[in-house]
Amino acid sequence: MSHQSEGEGSAPTPEELRVRIEHTREELGRTVEELAAKTDVKAQAKEKAAEVKERAAEAKDQAKVKAVEVTGQAKEVALEVTEQAKEKAAVLKEHAAEVKEQAAVRAALVGDQLREKAAEIEAKAPKTVRDGTEHAAAAARDHRGAVLVAAAVAVAALLLLRGNRRRR
Repeated sequence: MSHQSEGEGSAPTPEELRVRIEHTREELGRTVEELAAKTDVKAQAKEKAAEVKERAAEAKDQAKVKAVEVTGQAKEVALEVTEQAKEKAAVLKEHAAEVKEQAAVRAALVGDQLREKAAEIEAKAPKTVRDGTEHAAAAARDHRGAVLVAAAVAVAALLLLRGNRRRR
């Protein structure tokens, strides 16, 4: 195609016309193909389905990766919590042993103090009182069941009296 002939206002040559016609045919062919593709609903549906399927596969893969990641994190947290619980249990066990030891020491001290006070009271008490308490202690040892029943009855009576006073 010569630009000279167009610029001069002369008629195009047969060769130029053939080139233009060929060019126009190619454009027209592309346009027809595009229009045909737009009107082919079945092909469009297949293409759309393929896109959706591909996106679903990608989402599935991402979900798998995320699940593995979250599972790993959950395992790490569970291990960490387990370790913390073990450490806390060990500390509490140590503390319980210390408290038990302190309680044993205090109980021994209180026992010693009670024995000392009992010895003082016994030393100050007259012989007849000592004999009477020894006799009462022996009787209590011999009749433990009866003493326990009497103590239970006394406690129940006190609780009943106390309950009646509160109601008034």
